[in-house]
Parts: sequence; structure tokens; C-alpha cells
Amino acid sequence: MTKEQAYAKIAQLVERFREHVEEYKRIGYKEYQTRVDYINPFFKALGWDMDNEQGFAEAYREVIHEDKIKIGSSTKAPDYGFTLFGQRKFFVDAKKPAINIKSDIAPAYQVRRYGWSAKVPISIVTDFEEFSIYDCTTKPKPTDKASVARIKYITYDKYLEEFDFLWDVFAKENLPKGHFDKYVQSDTRKKGTATVDDEFLKSIEQWRTFLATNIALRNKSLNEDEINYAVQKIIDRIIFLRMCEDRGVEQYGGLKKAAEKGEIYRNLFAFYRMADDKYNSGLFDLKKDKITPAINVDNKVMKDIIKELYYPNCEYEFSVMPADILGSVYEQFLGKTIRLTMGHHAKIEEKPEVRKAGGVYYTPKYIVDYIVENTVGKLLEGKTPKQVEKIKICDPACGSGSFLIGAYQFLLDWHLKYYTNNPPKKKKDSPLTPDRNLTTAEKKRILLNNIYGVDIDTQAVEVTKLNMLLKALEGETQASISRQLSFFHGRILPNLNDNIKCGNSLIGSDFYDNQLGMFPEQMKKINAFDWEEGFPEIFKQGGFDAVIGNPPYFNINTVEKSSYKYFERKYKEIHTGYNDIMYYFVFKSISLLKKNAVCGLITSNYYLGNKYAELLRKFLSQHIIAIINFKDQMIFENVNIHTSIIFLEKESRDTKVEFFLPRKGKELNTQNLIDSFKKISLLRKKLTDDWVVAQKNELDLIERLQEHILLGDISTIEKGSTSGKNKIFTVSDEIIKKRKIEKALLRKNIKNGDIQKYNIKDRQQYLIYIDNKTNPKQYPNLYKYLLEHKVELSKRNEVKRGLYDWYRLERPRKKEIFDASEKLVVPYRASSNRFAYDNEQYFNDGGDVRVIVLNKNEKISIKYLLGILNSKLMNWFYEFIGKPKGNSREYFNEPLSKIPIIAINFTNNKAKEKHDQIVKLVDNLLQLNKQLQTTKLETQRRQIQRTIAHSEKKIDELVYELYGLSKKEIEIIESA
Repeated sequence: MTKEQAYAKIAQLVERFREHVEEYKRIGYKEYQTRVDYINPFFKALGWDMDNEQGFAEAYREVIHEDKIKIGSSTKAPDYGFTLFGQRKFFVDAKKPAINIKSDIAPAYQVRRYGWSAKVPISIVTDFEEFSIYDCTTKPKPTDKASVARIKYITYDKYLEEFDFLWDVFAKENLPKGHFDKYVQSDTRKKGTATVDDEFLKSIEQWRTFLATNIALRNKSLNEDEINYAVQKIIDRIIFLRMCEDRGVEQYGGLKKAAEKGEIYRNLFAFYRMADDKYNSGLFDLKKDKITPAINVDNKVMKDIIKELYYPNCEYEFSVMPADILGSVYEQFLGKTIRLTMGHHAKIEEKPEVRKAGGVYYTPKYIVDYIVENTVGKLLEGKTPKQVEKIKICDPACGSGSFLIGAYQFLLDWHLKYYTNNPPKKKKDSPLTPDRNLTTAEKKRILLNNIYGVDIDTQAVEVTKLNMLLKALEGETQASISRQLSFFHGRILPNLNDNIKCGNSLIGSDFYDNQLGMFPEQMKKINAFDWEEGFPEIFKQGGFDAVIGNPPYFNINTVEKSSYKYFERKYKEIHTGYNDIMYYFVFKSISLLKKNAVCGLITSNYYLGNKYAELLRKFLSQHIIAIINFKDQMIFENVNIHTSIIFLEKESRDTKVEFFLPRKGKELNTQNLIDSFKKISLLRKKLTDDWVVAQKNELDLIERLQEHILLGDISTIEKGSTSGKNKIFTVSDEIIKKRKIEKALLRKNIKNGDIQKYNIKDRQQYLIYIDNKTNPKQYPNLYKYLLEHKVELSKRNEVKRGLYDWYRLERPRKKEIFDASEKLVVPYRASSNRFAYDNEQYFNDGGDVRVIVLNKNEKISIKYLLGILNSKLMNWFYEFIGKPKGNSREYFNEPLSKIPIIAINFTNNKAKEKHDQIVKLVDNLLQLNKQLQTTKLETQRRQIQRTIAHSEKKIDELVYELYGLSKKEIEIIESA
């Protein structure tokens, strides 16, 4: 239906409703009639397949009718769930016209509760007479007025006036164009809103605290591991059963009833035994579990937890809570553990490995889906279910299971589509139910055949199993489960112990070869895992078909010495001494693949330019298929980690490698990820150690520039000093005067932000510079100041051969560099080249400045060098060789040393003339920039800025001539 046709149809509906509105408001006109007569035709006019004319299975309809799900005694689910590409976008709840939607509290709370639990941004309540849109990103309360979180209210007589809005935002054809998402982003997600993830995380963290405190108090014989195990099991079991209730798989209110009288903790075991008979998930296996049946938990603790899981105390509606939300919550939850104090009191602490990594990074669903589609999806092309049965997919650091859930969902969708298009000849052989969903047995078979994972954390392994089992139960009802139990005499869910295993993916049992007399605590921490023994049948076939995931990121220098030595020995192909743990996961992932297999990982992007990743890049050059570098686009919420997606093959046959870089000025499109990137194809053999990523014409120019002498050949590049106590050693004029600090040891101090293009901004601060030849007692005021700030001489080496060893004090390795009469300085991180001239012997503290001094035998002027380094050409060139850090580059010694410089033959008059012209222009710029810092009058500032721009342009032109750039090559630089 076109927009004009939709307008005409809605105009007819409005006119008909106007004629009968008073009649409809009488009690006799039911909600069902309103849906059939008005609401269905209204959304049909907007292009939605309300009657499933396309014949999709129930779970994959454009509009899912939700009214079969009941909650509580007086509320029900919204009537419609509108989806796009299988993802729920918004709910619509239908009412009869007799309901006053504008002021009635109940309809608003119902639809907001579902929308918030499902993490859809908006939802609608309508009786056609009224159309009320709610922001579902705010936490609903039963006492909220109907106006709370309402972002738009339209009555039927205004539909035609508001038609452009209704069409742009809610028409089916416009959703993929992003109009709905733009509307959502402009009207929702205000600061301070409490998402369902955050609130549910608070809830289960609170339950953990209650349970841990009480179990530690009542069960003194339990150790830390046993208490962690017990608490996790109790929470997992309760969540599983409660989610089954809301999904209609278990009788609603069962847990609540168990908490009404008697010993609540003991009452629950009757449910656990029934659940074990029914589900066979391992979650309720009381024969293997020797801990939870033997412990005591107070009634109040259990009662409070269960009470929070039911309406009206509970804001969550578990029937619509997506699997990725539960995964996100558990990922954060698993970042902490229970510790016992000396007095056997429970204390919740962050896990050491989480501290090392700087937090928990849960991968957004759109990233998981993209990686799965481009790994698992490629493997499934052109295959039959019998062939797919043999495909083995693994996440070697599975965490809460987000990637495995994504892979499992992809497999379920693929099988459903295949069987729908290729139905078996005999109905009894069909893996589809009468309503054309996959049977329980088929879902179970797919899970056991295809999905595998490993994690070092025992709790993570249990959570992955829980999430996988809940995913397998999606779409099931009490009827379907009863049918499975009655007809097939089989328990519903598979036991995943052989699929999801606990162990250290990077360290095998050969770790113990050189470790005699290890203690059980050390062995538990290492948790060595042999892949061939863990999955013998898979490795008989050569390995996994796909490895996917989000490995941890942290520096291996933080691991214990024995593990570091193992990495050094076991992974010598990529080990350089300062590696990230993620490098080893990438390497290991390839070794887990069989021939013609694929790997897709989201990683930090530091390996793309890091000096310490040279060996990894060399190794990966033979395996890369494609890399998507997000650069400064943040993927992980609230975490400042710069990431990339990397796709690898066991044995890459393609001669080209695809690099994807963000298109400038284009926002990240989560619906169509690759739409946000430009593609650069490189010949594999062209991948140097630096992995310079550029178009062919750019690469040709880069290669030609690199034929000249390099900055590292003609200069010394040095980093700044580092005290570790910047606040003490960096002092202002005021402190110097007040404390009468001796000026003999003071140096002008600069920081990263002081370095501007060409000039340094003097902040009137000084660095107390002490080297190991300084006798502090010759400077009594300084000595007193340092002692007051607890900076002391090292006791073991107070005086050694006349040298003074200051504790934690590292100064520049080459003091003479900083004392040079002329030098260039550059911040270690900047968005573009920002080199400045220094003839005042500035020092710095913190290591965030790099210093360049020309070698003594060089005849070129350092100002000539400054002009080249600040030119457009070198700014463009450094973009390709500087290590990316978000939207900045890092100016480290190694990439700086690779900047090409034109050597000047001073016997050649033309060359000498260009050299001198650049020097003259730089002198002019130094003066102009100095004036700009002090000039306050805006008209004069503009005049100076215009003159600066002119001088910089002249330098650019001279540099183009010096390097012999053609017109086309100049266009490349100017357009960038």
C-alpha cells in the first residue's frame, strides 16, 4: 500500500469511527471487535502483515499476537508485538473505546512493564479513539499516573493531521530506513533512566548478598568455593523456574506458593526434583550436587527473594525478557565473587581478572549477530540439515554465553526456514510442530550437535548452560512439554556437560611439566584444559568448524610468573613480552580450527599498530579474511575500549584482505553494520609489519615517500620523564615562593595540552628535576618538601658510589636531550600532527611528551624539519603509520622514526632555496602564534589567523614540490 492509499484507508476508518463513537463507548462493544474493525486495518494500512499472509511460523511473524500470555490475576500481555528482521521493535496494547486511555493508570503500566522488560524503546496503548505512545526506557511503577513517560498522545480526529508522523515512524517500509530509530533516540533514553539490565543486575546482586551472608552465618563448615557454588545454584534454579512460569511452561505462582508456609528452602526441593525429571538439564541434578541439599537458609531470606519475583513487587515480565539481557546481566554479575573473612563472614569483591581487564565487556547483540552471520552463516550456505549436523561451533571464552546463544538462534532460524521450504514427505518424520515451529526434540538435537564452549570460570560455565537451556525452552508451552513427556518418554532439555566445559583455554596440562609440588589452590587457579581430551571426537575430525567470541583483554604482565613463562614458551610465534592476553586467544582460536574453517572475534584494536603485536600481525597476515576497525566508535557501553572485528581462516586461499574503516561523519548503523564503513582491499603480500591500510593510489604514494631517509636516521627521539608522583614534582610559582624551593633544580614544565602547532603554551609550572647525582641535603627546603610528601631515598642504596637513588623516581634516560638548545616536542596522543619548537629547555613529567633533537652532523635546520612535520602531507602520512587510539593517534618513538624526510643537498641552489623558504615561513609562524596567544582583540586575532593559514598553505606547497608530488597525488592529500 502506498502512502496515498494508506492515507485514504485511515481517512475511511476515522470517518466510520466518528459516526459510531457514542455507540462504541457503550459496554457492549468489546476489545476484540475494536481490534478487528479498527486497529488491525489501521496498522495494515501502514504496511504490516497483520494476518500473516506470508505464512511465517508464529515466532517469525511480522506481528506476533501476544494475548495468549497471562500475567497475574488482573493483567495480560499487550496484544501485538511488531518485529523487524526477527527483533521486536514495539508493543501495541488494544483496549475497547469505553476505557479512558488518557487518564487510566492500568493500561499505561501494563504496556510500559512489558516494553521495559523486553527492552523495546517505545510501546503504544490504543482503542483507536486514543493513541498513546510511551517511553519504555524508564522504569515503570504501579502507582505512576497515565501521563508518566507518555511522549505523544493523539486522538482519532487528529490522525490525518498527524499522518506524516504516523507514516514516517510506524510504516513498515520506513523502519529499515531508520526513521523509527531516530524518533526513538530523540524522545527516549533520557539521562538517569534505569534500564531493565541495570535493575535486574541490582536485584540478583542483592539476592547474592542476602544468600551469601546468611549461608556463611548458618553453615560454618562451607569454604569460599562451596558458598559461591551454593549461592549461584539457588539463584539459577529460581530464575529458571520463574522464567518458565511467565513463559507458560510451568504453572504460574508455584514458587510463590512454596514460600507461603513451612521451611521455604526445603519446600523448593520438591520443585527441583520435578524439574529434574522434566528437564534433565543438570541444573537440578541433586545426585551430583552434594552441597545445596545439606545447607540451611533462613525463611526470611528466601521469602524476600521470591516476593520480589512476583507482581506487584516485580517490575520484570520474564516472558518477553530477551536472552541477551539475561546474558548481559549475568556477565556483570559474574564479575564479582564471594570471599570469606577470618570470622567466616561473606564479603562480595570484584574478581582479580576483572580488575586486570578494567571491567566486564558484554558484547551488544548486533555485533554478535553480525559475527555469527559471517561465520556460521557462511558455513551453512547450500547445506542440508544432515550436513549441518556435523558443524561444530565453539566460543573459547564463553562467559555468560552470548555468542553461543547467537549461534544457536541462527541455527534454529536456518533449520525452521529449511524445513518450511522443504517439508518431509512423511508427517511423522517432520521436525516441525502443527503450528510450524521446531519441535522440542529438534531444538535439543541442534543444541547438542552444534554448540560448544569453554570458560575458566566455573560460575560462567553454569550461567552459559542456564542461558542455553532457557533459549531452548523459548516458544514451549505446558502442552508441548506434556506431549513430549507423554509420547516420547524423554526429558525436555539436554544435559550440556559434554558441550560446555570449565577450563583454561590457553593453558594445557603440559603446564605442570615444569611445576613440581603445586598446591591445590594454584592448580585451581590455573585450571589447565586439554582441548583434545575435552572434545576428543571433534579433534579426531581435525577441530572446530567455527570459533567465535569476545576474548578478554588485559596485559599478560599482570599474570603470575609461571603462567607468563608458559605463554613465553608455548606461544613463541607471537610472544614479544608486552602482549595482551587477547593476542593469545586469537592465536589459539586459529589452532582450534579444522581445515577450511572460519573464526570471527571482536577484539581490542591495539594490535593493529602496536609495536608489541608485530609477531601477531606477521602470523595473522596468512589467516586474515577481513577486519572491521571501529576506531573511535565505542562498542561496549560505558567502557573506553577501542575495538575491531576480525575474521580469520585456518588456511586462507584469498589473495586479498578486506579492511573496513568508519566513513567520516556517518553514525554507526546497528541494523546494517557494514553500511557505516568504507572498504579497502589489500593484496595479502602487501601486508607489511605495519599493516598500512590504504587504497592502491594511496599505497603507491606511501611506498614512494618511504624511499627517502627517515626521521629516526637523522634525529634522536626520546620520551619524557616519569616520577609516578606528578602532583609532587610539578609545582607552580606560588608553591615555589611559599616553600622557597631552590631554583637550581627547577625546569620549565609542559604537559600534553600545552603543545600546540608550532608553539608551546607556557602554563607557568615547573618540574623539580633530580637525577641520581643530586645530593638532596644540599637543597634543604626541597629536601623538607619531598620528605613531607613521603618521597624518600631508597634505604638499600641511599648512597652508593656517590649516587643518590630516589624511590620510584625515573628521569629522562638522556637529560642532554631535554637540555638541548633547540628541540621539537609532540604530544604522545593527538588527533593530528602537532609539533612545536622549543628553545627554552622545557622538561615534562608523566611520559606524555616526545622530544626530537637533530643529530649533531645534520646540516638541515630543525625549523625546516618542523615545517615538514606539521605539513598536510606528513599529517596525511602519519594517519597510516600512527597507532590509532580512538579518534586520536599515538606519537610513539617507533612510528615517529618512520616519517620520511627530504635530505637537502646544500650545493644545489634550488634545494637550498626551498629549505630556507620553509625555515623563513616557520620563523614567521612562530612569531604569529606567539602573538595569537597574547592578542585579545577579536579583529586582530582574525587577521593573525588568516596570516597563519596563508603561511601554512605556502609551506604545504613547498613540501609538495620537495617530495615531487603530482597533481593527482596532491588531490589525494587535499581531499583527505
